[in-house]
Amino acid sequence: MSADIDVVVSGLRAVARDVLALELRHKSGQPLPGAKAGAHIDLALPNGLVRQYSLVNATGQAGMDSYVVGVGWDANSRGGSVWIHEKLKVGQALRVSAPRNLFEMAPEHRRVLLLAGGIGVTPIYAMAQTCAQQGIALEVWVSARSASRLAYLDELKSLVGKHLVTHFDDEQGGPMNLAERLAQQRWDAVYACGPAPMLDALTAATPHWAPSSVRMERFKAAELPMGERQAFELVLQRAGVTTTVNAHESVLDAMERSGVDFPWSCREGICGTCEATVLEGEVEHRDFVLSHEERAEQRRMMVCVSRCGGGRLVLDI
Repeated sequence: MSADIDVVVSGLRAVARDVLALELRHKSGQPLPGAKAGAHIDLALPNGLVRQYSLVNATGQAGMDSYVVGVGWDANSRGGSVWIHEKLKVGQALRVSAPRNLFEMAPEHRRVLLLAGGIGVTPIYAMAQTCAQQGIALEVWVSARSASRLAYLDELKSLVGKHLVTHFDDEQGGPMNLAERLAQQRWDAVYACGPAPMLDALTAATPHWAPSSVRMERFKAAELPMGERQAFELVLQRAGVTTTVNAHESVLDAMERSGVDFPWSCREGICGTCEATVLEGEVEHRDFVLSHEERAEQRRMMVCVSRCGGGRLVLDI
């Protein structure tokens, strides 16, 4: 975890039912590292937890006066959102990482669909601002259980006007029918962020779309069939360590067991913190970070979830 920037909470405000917007400024008042839409930061909380949150106000600035993130109340929280909603106060000192972007918009995409569900609107709102600034044609589809639960709804209405489509489950009797709406690819790409059922529905609705035209960011890892796990040999080239990754453990587990410290955050394959360079071996990718093309290259892997598809894996660690 690389949360090494000291910040202070300079603002807290409710932007929807059960959604708080946090404004964070550098402790010394200096500019914060800039970022493009889709970027997120690691936020280290005083209770020892580290959580990733998308930047609402990242639109490509070289430096930023503040970071703004939206945090939804999660009834199944493991301690992050509950602590923020119940205990965080203006003036609280925190630490954050520099922004990382695993969900960046491709410059060749000049006509885009932005799709958001619930708190997934936070990176989508940043992308909508970027599109407006750069003259990129867009449609924005946003959904939530009810209108009161959707953050930045008024801002999106003002920003994109007639290009905004809203869907609220309590009014429509259920989630948006993506299969029907996405039968034809009318955009260069779709960028989506939201709950797993929405993203799973998007995947199911777009198998006929052009490769790499469906981009998404998940809050939590999707459930994947585990299959039969096999043990394999792990070589950490620079550390001079060779060990066996057992069937019940991850590459990261084996590294830690061997006394090798390596950065990590989510342990679910969604944040990209534990990316490692592959020197040798076939990788069985189980992350939600790398694209299909990047997976095919077999040059990188997320050591918290991905495994070796053969008997030996050599990493540049």
